[in-house]
Amino acid sequence: MACLQILIGLIVSKIEKVHDYIQIVFSDGATLSIFNSYVYDCGSVLDIEGMKVKSVEEVCDEVSITFSDGSSISIGLKDNDYNGPEAMILKQEGKSPIVWS
Repeated sequence: MACLQILIGLIVSKIEKVHDYIQIVFSDGATLSIFNSYVYDCGSVLDIEGMKVKSVEEVCDEVSITFSDGSSISIGLKDNDYNGPEAMILKQEGKSPIVWS
């Protein structure tokens, strides 16, 4: 997913759970809100704060973001992964939001 490639090399400045979704703020000010079901493979997803994004990959029906320590978060894009109309929203200053729906 080309638009998520801009996250590579950025550091997670802040992550928080907001109601029923998570919001990740990156070192350049970009914000990724994840509304769909996700899996973090190493303990609490809140532990990614301070980590650098190593790679981003879309495989079939999921997006995976891998961090510098090798941990990753996988966001499901199958119909049953949706909790609402949008899967994710990427916001960058001065640009239109990118919405996965």
